[in-house]
Amino acid sequence: MKGRLSTLALAGLGVVGFLLMGLPLPFLFGPLAACLLAAFSGFKLAGFGQISVAARTILGIAVGASITPALFTSLTTMAASVLAVPVFVLLIGLLGVPFF
Repeated sequence: MKGRLSTLALAGLGVVGFLLMGLPLPFLFGPLAACLLAAFSGFKLAGFGQISVAARTILGIAVGASITPALFTSLTTMAASVLAVPVFVLLIGLLGVPFF
């Protein structure tokens, strides 16, 4: 329980930090950045089990719901970014799989 509370407090600090810096999506990227830095520093993080699974499910639904016909009509304006996606996926796979 102590590990989960300290992880939750760390995530909260990430939110506050992102809010103070005026960075985008503070409730998503703040905890992500704070926990990533802590993990790289050797801090032992504790997950939240089924709550984490539910949160990822909700996030996946939210991302999927943002894919609309209007998105497909605007793909031409995002051509460079869309073409870069396979390159980044390959790089992430090549670097991430051995690391994790």
